[in-house]
Amino acid sequence: MKKSLSIISLLSVCSLVLSCSSEAYFQIGTDWVDTNMKLVYIDDCRAKMSTVRIDSTPTYNQGVILLGKYEDANTITGEKLTGTIKAISYLEISNPSVSTSLGNNVFFDSLVIEMRFNGFYMGDTLNNMHLFVHQLSERMKLDAVVGTETYYNTTSFPYNPEPLAEAIFPIRPSNTASGVMIDGGVAIEPVRIKLPDRLGQEMFDKIVNKEEEFDNSEKFLDYFKGLVFVAGEDVEAIAGIKADSTFKINLHYHVQEEFKTENVITFSINARNQFNNITTDKSGTNLLPDSFIDNEIESDSTGNQVFISAGDGLYAKIEFPDLHDILLSSTYGIVEQAILEIRPVYGTYQQYTTIPQSLTISATNISGESESSLTDSQGQSQTGNLSLDPQFWDNTLYSFDVTAFVQNQMSAPANQKMFLTLRFSNSEMQNSTQRLVIGDSNHSINAGNITYYNRIKLKLYYNMYNEKN
Repeated sequence: MKKSLSIISLLSVCSLVLSCSSEAYFQIGTDWVDTNMKLVYIDDCRAKMSTVRIDSTPTYNQGVILLGKYEDANTITGEKLTGTIKAISYLEISNPSVSTSLGNNVFFDSLVIEMRFNGFYMGDTLNNMHLFVHQLSERMKLDAVVGTETYYNTTSFPYNPEPLAEAIFPIRPSNTASGVMIDGGVAIEPVRIKLPDRLGQEMFDKIVNKEEEFDNSEKFLDYFKGLVFVAGEDVEAIAGIKADSTFKINLHYHVQEEFKTENVITFSINARNQFNNITTDKSGTNLLPDSFIDNEIESDSTGNQVFISAGDGLYAKIEFPDLHDILLSSTYGIVEQAILEIRPVYGTYQQYTTIPQSLTISATNISGESESSLTDSQGQSQTGNLSLDPQFWDNTLYSFDVTAFVQNQMSAPANQKMFLTLRFSNSEMQNSTQRLVIGDSNHSINAGNITYYNRIKLKLYYNMYNEKN
C-alpha cells in the first residue's frame, strides 16, 4: 500500500508542479522493481519566454546592400508582428586607378551603376523594386581616426534630398547566388542604373585633366563623398544586393581616331565603409518601445509568442522556473535526456519570408554577463536541426539537445541559475533583416476549422528513484 501511494504522490507532484499531463509518462514494469527506478517522460513543462531587444547592431562591411521596405504581418490572421521595416544603404566609392593619360580625342559616353542581387529577400518580390540613388552631403566619419569607424543599424548621415537617379526593376532573389545567373537558359543581366550625364562628364573631365580630386583616396572622398540607396514608399519587399567586386560604377568613354574604341573606367565599392541603416515602425504591434521593461517583454504580452529579428536586434529568452522542483517528486533522480523543440508560428513564414535554416542557442547566467554556446556530442555548436513539414505546420520545428543544461539547472543554487537565448548568428544579425516568430507554451492560431498550436516543448526523460530501503 505504501508503494502505491508513493507512485500516486510522485505523479501528482509532476502534474501540479510542472503543469504536465498525468498521462505523459511511461515506466519500466507495473510496480517498483528491485532497482527502485521509474522512467518518466514529461513533455509539457512550463517555459517562461520573453523578447529581448538590444540597442544597436553593427551592419558595416558585411558584403550586402539592403534596400526596401516590408510590412511584417501574419498572413493568416493579419496581426502585425515586428512592424514596418525599412532598409537604407550607405556606401563609399573608391578612387579609380587611372595610371596613364587618356590622351586626345576622348569622349564621355555614360556613367552607370551595375549590381547583382545576393539572394536574400523579405516580402512580396512579385512587385518591382523602386529605388532612388542619392549623393551624400558629408563624409562618413564617426571618429577622429580614419578607419576606426563602426557603423550600426541606427547610424545615418545627411544626403542630398534630390536624387541623382531613380530606377524601377524586378527583384530576382531566387536566381542570384552566383556571378552569372541563368533563368530558363537565359542569362540574367545585372541591374543597371544610369547616373546623370552631368556628373559623369564632370568626373571624366577631372580625370582627363588630372585634377587633384583624383590624386588620392582622401581627396576623392572629399569630392565625391558617397551614395545612399533609398527605396520608394510603394516598395513591398526588402532585398539584398552584393557589396563586393560585382558592384561597379562604370564610366564609359570612347577614343575617336581612325576607328572608334570604347573603354571604361571602373569605380569599385569601399566595402569597409558600406553599412545598412535599418529602422522599424512598431505602430500597431505588441512591441511598442514603452512596453519593454529593462529591454524585455514577456510572451503573454505579445500574443503568446516571442520574436527574433536581425533588423532591429531582437532575440528570445527562455527560462524553466520549475525544473528544480522535479527533485521534490522523488528522493533520487537524474535527467537521462532533454530535447527542446521550437516551433515557428503558422502564417509567419513561407509566403513572404523564408524560414531561417539555423538558430544559435546559448546558456546565459542571470546577470547576462556570461554566455556559452550549447554544443552537440561532437563539441560543435548546435544550430537547431530544422525539420520542415509544409503539410502539417505543427511539425515544422527546430530541435536542440539541452540535456547538460537541464542537468546543471536542476542542481544549481538559485544564484547560479541560467537561461537560454535563441538568436541568429552574428553574421545574420548584421547582414539581413531576417526574423522568426516562435510560439510559447500557450500559443494557438485558428485558421478556418483548424487550430495550430506551434508551442515550445521541453521533452524530459527522467529516471526517478524512491527512498532507499
